[in-house]
This record gives sequence, C-alpha cells and structure tokens, in this order.
Amino acid sequence: MSRPDDLAVSRHRDLVRELSRPGGPLAADGPNATVNNPAWFRTPNQPRGARGELHDRLVDAHRERFADVLADKQAIVLAGPPGAGKSTVQRAILGDRAGEWLVVDADEFKHALLRTALEDGSYRNFLVPDRVRELEADGERFAPLELASLVHEESSLLARQLRAEAIADGLNIVVDTVLSSERAALSLGADLEAAGYRVRVVDVETTYEISAARVEQRWRNVTREFLADERATGLGGRWVPSEYTRALFPPELAGTSVCEGVARTLAEQCPAVSRLEVYRVVDPTQAPYLEVALERGARRGALVDASAARAAAIADVSRARPGRRSDPAVER
Repeated sequence: MSRPDDLAVSRHRDLVRELSRPGGPLAADGPNATVNNPAWFRTPNQPRGARGELHDRLVDAHRERFADVLADKQAIVLAGPPGAGKSTVQRAILGDRAGEWLVVDADEFKHALLRTALEDGSYRNFLVPDRVRELEADGERFAPLELASLVHEESSLLARQLRAEAIADGLNIVVDTVLSSERAALSLGADLEAAGYRVRVVDVETTYEISAARVEQRWRNVTREFLADERATGLGGRWVPSEYTRALFPPELAGTSVCEGVARTLAEQCPAVSRLEVYRVVDPTQAPYLEVALERGARRGALVDASAARAAAIADVSRARPGRRSDPAVER
C-alpha cells in the first residue's frame, strides 16, 4: 500500500472544492441532496412515510447511546466556527460526567445517513452525482464523507427532531452547533426557556486562518489514509466547503466570526441563560483558553463578570443571615 504524496492529496482537494461550489454537483442544495429526492420528501422539511420512519430509527438509535443521561433540564449551547476546538472544550467541561448529557450534533447524523445509504444501496443509486461517477470511472476515488453536503439539510432535520424530543423529556443536552443564525439561536433559546431549562452558552472562537487550516488538515489526514488503501471501507474525511467557513468571517466584522455575536445575543436576550463563556484560540498549537465568563444572578438580570456575580451572591447570603459572615455552601 503506497501513501499518496501531498501533491496528489492537494489535487484531490482542489477537485472536491470545485465540485462543492454553489451550483456544483456536491452543493448542499443540488439535485442529489437527499431532501430533493421526491421519493423520500414531499417538501425539503417533510419526509415521506418510509423516510420519516428511518428518521425515527436513527434518532432512537442515537438516544440509546446515551442511556445514563440525567433529566435535570440543563442545556449547554456549544457554539463557534469549525476547527476552533469545541470538542476539546466540551470534554474539559463535562469531564467524567459526559455520560449524563445527550449530545445533539448534526454531524453525527451525517455519518448515520451515509452509512444507511451505503447499506441500502441508495448511495450508488441516488446520492452519487453523475459528474462524480464520471470521475470515478477515470480512476478518481471519493470518500463518502466528501459527499456530506448532500445530507446536510437532512442531518439538520434529524438534529432538530432529537433536540425537540430531548427538551420535551427534560433531558440534559449539549447542543453542538456553529450558531451562525441569530433567528435560529433565539428560537432555540425560547424553546429552552419555555421548557424551564437552565442554559449555559459556551462559545469557542478562533481566526479564519486557524479555522480553515484546521478544517483542511483534519480532512487531509484522513484522506491520505483513505486514498492509500484501495480496499478502504470507512467514510473517510468530511469535507467542509471553504465558502462555508469564509462566510462565518465577513469583512465587516474585522476578523471576528458571526458565531461570537450570535452567541452573545442569545446569552443577553434569553433569560434562561445563566452563564456565558467565551474561549479563544490564537495559537494553533495551543488549547482554547477562557477569555470571558459572565453570569446572570437573577432570572432576568444582566450578565456580569462571573467573579462579581459570585461575590454579590455571597453578600446577599450574608445580609440574609445576620451574625454570619458568609455561607460556606455558597463559597464552595
């Protein structure tokens, strides 16, 4: 088994990038996107009977992986551009309590949908665009996850279904998302508030350059192994279109991602949010560091510096208990 050189991987990258451009065969809204299959969907948001049953099975299977989840009505909204380090921060926050939280991540459903397509034959029969077939006939190899954009919209539907069920059941959830839409973020906040949740917003930020470089390097590492083995049966590396990452860092924000502003808006406008944390990566060789920690003492109070909020809480307890300097339970 010979490993492809960097030039071969770069050539394949350029090809996948071109196919994934708006209007291209691998564009998320193209004719081969699963939500555009009339046999599966009445409208892009309304699956037909058999496809809806598949959605139920995939959601149930995902929930079964989290059998020890607690139902304390707590939510962590994990936001930030791809490659910023959200997984690293999530592991640090949850620690040995990870099993108590249900993770809602549309990317997990991309994997599930592609595996299902490979198993039932629809990967070859429908999902693979004609242009990709032509390139394969000429010897080019594509990993299934390089077609992930074609299941993007459907994976988002599944994530929303899982999230709605989990909220209805009061389960502790981690909503792993980019959080690029203010409207969608505030809608999520309203749903959580209406259900009586206590919410923590965790935003993990970096620069466009670091985000784009990490996304490509992650894809490149897996793709090199996939292309080296002609018998490889895995899903390969997931391609994230460069236009998608670029759009998260519009010029008018001068290097800041839209995710950061949306996360701040959600935290400020949703009374259910009790804490906002912003982590940042400025050195790609270093882990994210905590830059901002704000807390809301009262349900509809303002977000203030976390240390100031704790000091105020201790002072309130002291005033409520004359003769005692502080409450050890609060200090802990």
